[in-house]
Amino acid sequence: INFENIFILYIMLQPIIDMITSLCVRNVSSQLSIGIFARAIFIIYIVIYTIIKVDKKSKWQLIIYYLCTAAYFAIFLINSYTKYGFSMIFVQIKGLIKTFYLPIILVTLLILFKQDKYSTKRKYLNIALFIYVLTIVICNIFSVGYPTYPLKENVGTIGLFYAGNEIGAIIAMLSPICFATFISQKFSFIHAILCALTIYSMLEIGTKVACISAIILIFMSLILVFIKFITDKNFSKQFATIALITLLTILFIGNTSAGKNLGIDPIFSAKKNISNTVKKNKPKKKEKTPSSLLSGRNKFFKDNIDDYSQSSLMDKAFGMGYISLENDEVQERKLVEIDYFDVFFCQGIVGTIIYIIPLATIAFISLKRFFAKFIINIKNHLLTLTIYSVLIGLGIALMAGHVFTAPAVSTVLVLIILELIAILYEKDTKNE
Repeated sequence: INFENIFILYIMLQPIIDMITSLCVRNVSSQLSIGIFARAIFIIYIVIYTIIKVDKKSKWQLIIYYLCTAAYFAIFLINSYTKYGFSMIFVQIKGLIKTFYLPIILVTLLILFKQDKYSTKRKYLNIALFIYVLTIVICNIFSVGYPTYPLKENVGTIGLFYAGNEIGAIIAMLSPICFATFISQKFSFIHAILCALTIYSMLEIGTKVACISAIILIFMSLILVFIKFITDKNFSKQFATIALITLLTILFIGNTSAGKNLGIDPIFSAKKNISNTVKKNKPKKKEKTPSSLLSGRNKFFKDNIDDYSQSSLMDKAFGMGYISLENDEVQERKLVEIDYFDVFFCQGIVGTIIYIIPLATIAFISLKRFFAKFIINIKNHLLTLTIYSVLIGLGIALMAGHVFTAPAVSTVLVLIILELIAILYEKDTKNE
């Protein structure tokens, strides 16, 4: 039993934790979040382990960041108490934990692996992806999974998991790692099947984010593997596999949940022979307005920015929090569901600065390292797909949210960032 093995086990247990959480929330109590409990235990463990393990300089860096974060938490909760008393205080605490999970675990793991060299976890990330994907595919085949859209406004399935946006974001971030592994190694039939099932599951989830991520990924992978095939004929099987997945996606996307939700007409359908009379009498689909495409986020953004502009100086500095006063009643705040705005409105200027320091530092270091070996790095398809994985996570945070504010998703983003840094700082970076 050592940290490395515990860390690997934690990576592979992510889909299991998410399934157990979903089943408990749906069938036992909506307040019973096993996921938050398990991830809280892990973060406490790594914080204590890292403080003991690292050298004195790194230890003080960690302690300073922890103390700043703790001081901010205290001021945030005191400000909440002065406005609302103890009403819904646990909603505020839960919001803080979920939001600051990402920067705390990121800072801790970065400093720990600065002390002990980080070794790639691609194998275990692929195992976690395999569990996510296989669960969705099997549940879809036997029609036992939960729908992505419980109100039936669209179609889609998320297997035994809970939230379509979160699972879609997780698979979207893990899938480039899967394709990168398949392209970079000797042909593996198992990896080929995993790549195909991954695209299928992303399309069957039915969300716009998962669908767009899948389409970008297969075309990017096709270009990269084609370049590799030109330079090395031993990669003909990988090229043929990605080309086949691309072709099948183009031909059958209209038959998938994502295709149906986006209104893409299926190429192969039994409904092709339907009479013109029936076609004419078929009710027209409701026209999609900009507001419907944004799922009401524009309204929530306007409401939150109005509240923020009218809030006190303390609220502007330390955040409005996750509850609000409406009609003399304390209620849970309607978030924008665009993570960048939610962090700013809920945590204020001070909280946002504390939050983005680790991300900004990593962005600066990564860009500096990338351009230091630009020619080598630009040819490294493994690095290209890992960068895409990080960017898709940051993009989903902007498009649909539930990346920075959901520990299940932010854990995956942190793991991908660690992979990116490991590749950039590999001493003898090879042209993969």
